[in-house]
Amino acid sequence: MHATTNEIPFERLKKEGLNPLKREYIIDKINLRRVRKDCLISYGGNQYFVPSEYAGKNVAVVVLDNLLAAYHEGKQIALHRISYQKKDMVVNAHHYRRLTAKQSFDIENTLLDGDNIIDFPIQPHDLSWYDEVLL
Repeated sequence: MHATTNEIPFERLKKEGLNPLKREYIIDKINLRRVRKDCLISYGGNQYFVPSEYAGKNVAVVVLDNLLAAYHEGKQIALHRISYQKKDMVVNAHHYRRLTAKQSFDIENTLLDGDNIIDFPIQPHDLSWYDEVLL
């Protein structure tokens, strides 16, 4: 017996005349995550990459079957297959490409040659000089 209505809740529910749902709602399958500075979100013990422009923002993560989808303000921003390994990092190469090509201050990116990324190897230095100073 409910203290306010003085009715049994289950009996009152029958009188409400509610219609059945017309579609399945997945609200219980939505998880909120904050995108870290390294553009990763965590789910199920694994890390999933999202586009760099969402770093620091909140995203909704929806898992259906074997897919993980990330949404920001209703727009799907990433889609990955679920990894069943632990501590795995799932990366979409296109998301990473945007991160390496991102420009600011309207400066020409000297590390891009068309669609190719120019990689300058770092030359190792002779550190024996530090040994001489310490002795």
